[in-house]
Amino acid sequence: MRHLRGFCLNVLFVGVLVGCEGQSQSTRLAAPVTLTAAGSSTVDPVKANGAIFVDWPKPDLALVFSGELDGYLEPCGCAGLENQKGGLKRRLAMLDGLRKQGWPLAAFDVGGLTKRLGLQAEIKFEVAANALEQMGYDGIALGANELQLNVDAIAFALMNLDPETNPFVSANVGIYGFENSPTSRYRVVTVGGKRIGVTSVLGAKHCVELAKVADIEVREPTEALAEAAQQLAALNCDLQVLLVHGTPAEAKELGAEFPQFQFVAAAGGAEEPPARPGEIEGSKGMLIDAGHKGMYVIVLGLYFNDAQNPVRYQRVPLDARFSDAPEMQQSLIEYQGKLETMGLEGLGLKGNPNPEGEFVGSGTCGDCHTEATEVFEATPHAHATDTLVNLDPPRHYDPECLSCHVVGWNPQQYFPYASGYKSLAETPELVGQGCENCHGPGAAHAAAESGEVDATDEQIAKLRAGMRLEVVENEGNQEGQVLGRVVKMCMECHDLDNSPEFDFQEYWPQVKHEGKY
Repeated sequence: MRHLRGFCLNVLFVGVLVGCEGQSQSTRLAAPVTLTAAGSSTVDPVKANGAIFVDWPKPDLALVFSGELDGYLEPCGCAGLENQKGGLKRRLAMLDGLRKQGWPLAAFDVGGLTKRLGLQAEIKFEVAANALEQMGYDGIALGANELQLNVDAIAFALMNLDPETNPFVSANVGIYGFENSPTSRYRVVTVGGKRIGVTSVLGAKHCVELAKVADIEVREPTEALAEAAQQLAALNCDLQVLLVHGTPAEAKELGAEFPQFQFVAAAGGAEEPPARPGEIEGSKGMLIDAGHKGMYVIVLGLYFNDAQNPVRYQRVPLDARFSDAPEMQQSLIEYQGKLETMGLEGLGLKGNPNPEGEFVGSGTCGDCHTEATEVFEATPHAHATDTLVNLDPPRHYDPECLSCHVVGWNPQQYFPYASGYKSLAETPELVGQGCENCHGPGAAHAAAESGEVDATDEQIAKLRAGMRLEVVENEGNQEGQVLGRVVKMCMECHDLDNSPEFDFQEYWPQVKHEGKY
């Protein structure tokens, strides 16, 4: 019997330390990370999010856990990249930094690589799967969201991974059935001289949801895991890892029922991971939750000769302290290039008519509303499309970005209306986060005012009233404020994902404009 089978998990909890005054940057960061231009600006990511790996010796083995990327291949940048966490480029830079320090790494993901449906989500799944394989992941669970995508697209992405290193595992989900699935029921990898067994299960609730999906075969999690656990137990593993794409409560139950897994990672927790791991009642196992959107990874440092503190825990914010890995930058350039090549129609985004009318662009509004236009043109809203064009790589072919950076799109569902923005060349009048995104389509109003169509005074007054917005007293999105019509409209783009610090009463004076002129 291998001596690590009874490996005791007395955990040394290493919290996220803020400030760490008196320590140099190199001392505070175990990995040779590089501050980007954003990181060296007025926002200090270490002060904002805490030092990492403080006083850690080099571990004998490090386990890295991530999960629920939710399609966030990189931060949106809406709130400034220096203020945001996450992104595959930073993740690869972090992992490479630890490897250059000589840390033996085994990496695992609980699945949830995508969030939405459609062709863009399918492309994202392929990009994310390739990226995690490139990063050297050893085990990845199948998540519920990606399993709702076109089965052929999922299979295509997985079949194009190297069969020797394909990290996708599932004990209870088979794509085209278990015998033909491009995934394994479990894997055993050797890292740092230790044999690590890993498997995953999809949670019971998700299995019910997928029961009628053609070409996806699912089994009850406990039953399937019992078989995989028995097989892993016979393979002389030093450590065993269970990935549960289900709730933390379900993961705890499975961890208690199968105590051979020393590390149980769960999906479905809070957006930010906890500062310390969870305990599993009746087991010496450790419960890991890596949060959502790829903003963090969890790193466990294992010290096999340290009887007092054999495991150290660190949640690592993927912030601007990490440089962008150039290899992953190339992948994202290719991703944006594919979106450009396919175009909106190729992505299935043809656009339906907006029930409120057609869009004409902010230039038409400015013909009459001159003073309001002066205010608008001095705000970032007027240059929202330029922001996408000037990113590296540019994102002005990306529907998920366009929806809040041009005129005439649904900001939450990421699709254009028939008269909305199509491209810089085809609809240059619809660039920017323009007037009509808040006031509504203006074609009928503009035509009536210009005399292009015959309209009665009553009809003109009605059209004017339909374009008018009113901020009510104490309107805002903070506690104790009135969540009125205007702030709700703002929050369709300034949502928790893209603008987590949004405060209407602070932002509104910067764009405020009143009356016709």
